[in-house]
Amino acid sequence: MKKGLDRIRHRLLKTPSHIGKYKRKNIVLLLLFLCVPSLLIGILINFFGVSQLKKDFIETHEKQIINQVDYIDSQMQSLEVNLNYWSYENLFNNNIDQINFQDQYQLAREISGSLFSKQNGNSLIERISLFVNSETPFVFNPQFRWTGDDQLSNYQYYLQKEDTFYWDQNLLMSEEDHHLFPLVLVKNIPTFAQNQKKTNVSFIVELNQQAVLQMIDGLSLASEGFSFIVDKQSGMLISSDMKSNRFVEEVLIEQGLGNDSFTVDWEGEDYSVSSGTINRVNADWLYISVVPISFMTKPINQLSQTIMIISLIGLVLSFIIANVTFRSIYRPVEKILELFKGNALSNKDAFHLIESNWKKLNNEKELLENHVATLNEKLISNFFFQLVEGFLQNQSERELRMRLAQYQIYLDHETLRYLDIQVSSKKHQSYIIKWMNNIFDESYYVIHFNDHFLGIIFIIQDNEQFEEQINELYSAIKADHKFELAIMYLSQPVQDLSDLTQAVEKIRQRKYKTRAHDQLVLIHMPSVIKNSEQAGDIYPFEIERRILKAIDLSEMEQVTEGVDQFVAAIQEYDERSIQYNFIQLYGSIQARIMKEGIYPFELFEGKNIVKEFIHAYDMDTLKAILLDDVIQPFIMKRKDHLICKQTQMIHIVTTYIEQNYMYDISLDQCADELGLNSYTLSKMFKQCKGINFIDYLTNYRIEQAKHLLSTSTIKIQEIATSVGYQHSYFNRIFKKHTNMTPGQYRKMQQTANLTQISNFSSLNWP
Repeated sequence: MKKGLDRIRHRLLKTPSHIGKYKRKNIVLLLLFLCVPSLLIGILINFFGVSQLKKDFIETHEKQIINQVDYIDSQMQSLEVNLNYWSYENLFNNNIDQINFQDQYQLAREISGSLFSKQNGNSLIERISLFVNSETPFVFNPQFRWTGDDQLSNYQYYLQKEDTFYWDQNLLMSEEDHHLFPLVLVKNIPTFAQNQKKTNVSFIVELNQQAVLQMIDGLSLASEGFSFIVDKQSGMLISSDMKSNRFVEEVLIEQGLGNDSFTVDWEGEDYSVSSGTINRVNADWLYISVVPISFMTKPINQLSQTIMIISLIGLVLSFIIANVTFRSIYRPVEKILELFKGNALSNKDAFHLIESNWKKLNNEKELLENHVATLNEKLISNFFFQLVEGFLQNQSERELRMRLAQYQIYLDHETLRYLDIQVSSKKHQSYIIKWMNNIFDESYYVIHFNDHFLGIIFIIQDNEQFEEQINELYSAIKADHKFELAIMYLSQPVQDLSDLTQAVEKIRQRKYKTRAHDQLVLIHMPSVIKNSEQAGDIYPFEIERRILKAIDLSEMEQVTEGVDQFVAAIQEYDERSIQYNFIQLYGSIQARIMKEGIYPFELFEGKNIVKEFIHAYDMDTLKAILLDDVIQPFIMKRKDHLICKQTQMIHIVTTYIEQNYMYDISLDQCADELGLNSYTLSKMFKQCKGINFIDYLTNYRIEQAKHLLSTSTIKIQEIATSVGYQHSYFNRIFKKHTNMTPGQYRKMQQTANLTQISNFSSLNWP
């Protein structure tokens, strides 16, 4: 009886034969689809992959080598620029060939010290020689010594060349000087003596062989490759690999030297060859980089063969596995199908039915979760919006916390902070929110006021970690060049929800009264919320800009009109702040005066303008001081300066300095931009500005450094880099110009600012 029931049950539950055949067929097709593509891939890789790989490798080789060539070119160019600059230093231009250094030993010591400093300041330089072809020839290298007869002709050879600045063979090397580079950089110092037509002084820079070869070896980009350079003028080949000479003789002599790339079969291996020209001062260097590529193709061949073998094995096994594993694979499918009751099952839609129902359930689940999460976020953001806008000010702290608890947010010892963000577009808001998702561990909620303003409420457990994350967000915004505007105000931390409204209001008051001069700035509000602020803090920046623009145009009528508007604007808020606002306007004008290269003390004939403002108690006197003692003399002085014929060119140079003072700037570079020689530009600059080019550049950098030291808390090392100096050299040059170190200057400015504020607050204003 039992056996009969089991037999009936087996027949009822047995999978129909047409379904079984269909599933077995599908499994076979599935395995075929898995194996045949890999087989085709193996064949394609074997026939086409190798050639394409060679092509891609050559292109990659060419692109990567460009970076190393640029690096070599920049290092050599920096060396050439420095040598050209050194040749114009006063220390080497005072008729040095007429000086008796046995008597003037102090001058000889200064020259030796300068050469030591220059030699040790560049890792490429091995030795600097200053040769003087006087009655008794002598040389500094870098110490003073008389020139022996064995080397005199070599030194004189460099002076006899028609070019005054060039690369040439190193004739000064001896058999022991294997550490020296076979080429030297020579700069013959021009003479300014009327009775002397030919220069007698020459700078000769010898390079370190190992340092230069290390840069040349970097062109090979692989340990199996090699690289070398050829001086086109002398035909000299320079390389650290013995293969270079054989490669030139066996390959390049037949094909010829040129700026191209090709592949060649040499010594049983395929090589990628890239070449080009590095243009130097009165010299051209041909570089050749040779990299083997056969080691790249061998693994590809092995891989393609392996793929084809594995695919064929899989193809055979697919037919065996299909019949053996079909029943065990299909049984779980039958059980899953039983779960979907009420669905008609056709012969070919079992897996489709499972998939469609599963996706439907998952989609419904995700939609519900997203809808609930979005709704909850909107409710929380709406609660905080009502809170910061003051709509909930009548509710107690307990009531506010209970409302927040409805959204599963419970405040215990956490603190709250508000971040106000102003950007230029809604797209930038999306970027900031995306970064915040990756940066912040704390809970935060976004309030979208409009396309330009965002409000972020943070619930913080670790304030130190939060400060690090907010700084990371600010750094990410500054590093992204898409952001032209991102002004952020961060409130002080508060414990109570009711205090958050006041913190937001203080930020808005600060925004109304002051404007951030920087387009990318993070402003921290004071840690203590003050209950009251004095009136008169609103400053008319727009009117100030119009006054400064009128001064730049030398339009005195527009200046006078702007000053009248300035007075009317500041009187509208608080008459007690008039003198302070006049002093602030004077500070902006004084900055413009110094930007023009005019010394305010001389322009104002020694008058203390700030003191006169403080002791002026009527409006006519204040306006007279500003117009007659400050603006009018400045405009007249600017007109005198504009008389120079070369003013427009010099303005281009000074503008270039102001925009690029943080980089390496030279007189030759500016002269090339204007199509002049450096001597003409130097003389023109001296006539118009009263100081030479390098002094102007140095003064401007020092003033920028002073401003950063006085108005910011940036590290001194970062300030040095931002004004174009190394840290150690910045300390020396700053002390030379100010008689104090940067740290001492910052401390003095901080003390002076505190003293001035104290003096202003002690005055009794009418």
